[in-house]
Amino acid sequence: MKQKTKPEARSQKPEWCRKTVFILASGFWLLASSLSAQTTYTLEQVFAKMDQVAKGFRSTQADIERTKVTLIVNDKDVAHGKIYYVRRGKEPRLKIQLSEPMTQYLLIDKGKLQLYTPNLKQVQEASLGGHSNTVEQFMALGFGQSSEDLKKNYQVSLAGEETVDGKKTAVLELIPKNAGMGIKNVRMWMDEQTGISVQVKATETRGDYTMFRYMNIKLNGNIADSTFDLKMPKDVRVLKM
Repeated sequence: MKQKTKPEARSQKPEWCRKTVFILASGFWLLASSLSAQTTYTLEQVFAKMDQVAKGFRSTQADIERTKVTLIVNDKDVAHGKIYYVRRGKEPRLKIQLSEPMTQYLLIDKGKLQLYTPNLKQVQEASLGGHSNTVEQFMALGFGQSSEDLKKNYQVSLAGEETVDGKKTAVLELIPKNAGMGIKNVRMWMDEQTGISVQVKATETRGDYTMFRYMNIKLNGNIADSTFDLKMPKDVRVLKM
């Protein structure tokens, strides 16, 4: 009889160990899930962070990587440069300066939009009229806008959380209220610590999209007025849009 009981004890021990490990692992997983749920941002918290930043916002500048994807020809165009944005009163000042692979400047200033390509000695110009703020909401999205500014131009929902360049971000899904923009939806990745966007993806109605990634972001620094001078030659060709 003793010889029969020993094998049974040996066979039961691994099963008991497996059950114990399973229970402990399950408890740890549930605890981790609970802690994760407690730290997940809500849309109201995202808005509160944006509003906190908006109160003291004056300017931002950053390195920028712009990726444009055109689906029909399977083309991917990547450019690098800098963005400068100053908010003074009702008129925004915004400049995007791309240096690779081709130098190009986009300027929004004094109610006018200019796209200058030095290699072509050509500048395209358009009057923004009373739409400066609408253009600003897209081109400088996530840089100091309040939640009311955002909700005025977009239907906003929270799409979750992701890590971008080591930063924990809240992902916002934005549906433009102005269908005339030709944009189907916009995704914005907002750094939960700073309340500033680190990445924006704009998808057009036909599926093409443009991604902006921001690095080395500096808030509320002094940006010289001369930054917004295009310094074009006298014989530049002007095209009205």
